[in-house]
Amino acid sequence: MPKESDLSMAEGIVAYGELNNPDDAIEEVLKQISIKGNPVVVVFSCPGEYFDVCSVRLSRAFPKAQVIGCTTYMALSSKGNGKNSLVAWALTEEVECAAGLLFEIDHYPMRYASSIERAVHTLSDTDNTICLDFSNAAGNCEELIQDTFKKVLEPLNIPVAGGTAGGKDLEDKTLVSLNGEVYNEACVFVLIRNLTGRIFLHKENIFKPTKMVVTATDVDCEERVVYDFDGASAAETLAYKLGVSDDKLAEILAERPLGRIVGDEIYITDIKGIRDDGGLDCFARIYNQSKLVIMEPDVLEAVWKKTSAALKASGVKPSMTFAVNCYARIRFFERHGTLDAYNEMMKSEYGQYAGMVGFGEQVNYEHFNVTMVLVVFE
Repeated sequence: MPKESDLSMAEGIVAYGELNNPDDAIEEVLKQISIKGNPVVVVFSCPGEYFDVCSVRLSRAFPKAQVIGCTTYMALSSKGNGKNSLVAWALTEEVECAAGLLFEIDHYPMRYASSIERAVHTLSDTDNTICLDFSNAAGNCEELIQDTFKKVLEPLNIPVAGGTAGGKDLEDKTLVSLNGEVYNEACVFVLIRNLTGRIFLHKENIFKPTKMVVTATDVDCEERVVYDFDGASAAETLAYKLGVSDDKLAEILAERPLGRIVGDEIYITDIKGIRDDGGLDCFARIYNQSKLVIMEPDVLEAVWKKTSAALKASGVKPSMTFAVNCYARIRFFERHGTLDAYNEMMKSEYGQYAGMVGFGEQVNYEHFNVTMVLVVFE
């Protein structure tokens, strides 16, 4: 085994610009990236109104790179944060990449599984490889997309980390892009292989389970609607357990989301709205007979220390970090005045980092909400 001092590491740079003057901001981001040389891959996010021009300019500036991006609620990075900003995360050395697209994402992305297979065959090997993907918020597509990745990548032990593109609010148009081409109903992905180090992947919840557990007994999986918990109206059941009136339930659920229990894991499902018939519209699927636990806020500092401890225990030493955050999670930080503390923690623990804020998160072929997916390159 080589000594730690003999190991190379994935290298890159985080570039950031405020889009008050878009031309100047984009040019500044291009200059920041160019300092490190020619990138192999560029991952970027920005608001929807500037997305087309940012996609084109980044792709033209770095024609040999795979340039992948999505719209975001907020650009997050070690260089700065803002809702009117462009952030780019570029890897320049010690990695190889291959990218592709999935179409028909709201009904048949499996038709394009060959695009993933072609990307895999482009790589020299598949060890220390991760698939980073972004999709539009189109037609409850995420579970179908993850099933497609699972079919091709799970046999190869290639994990997936990704996010649903975001916007300034839940009704905003979401966009993704690959190499300068912009799509409003597609999934863009890039396989990144770390040639000289490892990759650390982690799912962080800032909520902890209570003792209140319900079972979904009447659901429409494809439409992501839960009608009943424990044989009674879903909304009435939750309101009773939480001790609130029906008209206060939506407000309370923003602070008390539901966690779908899968083995030892909990995947949070955010509630989109409450129907007149007492059903719940959800941002991720809840399956019939699923057990769900009502969550409550955890102690943030303790959660962040636990994530940092998991990274240290893995032995992976951060070089470049990408974070996928949920819109609902960042809104929670904003409501409680803890966004600055989160940003300072990320800078101190994970070095050069960038991130997007979207309407859903994916890891290991599961789709969920109100969570951070952390990808750390050594």
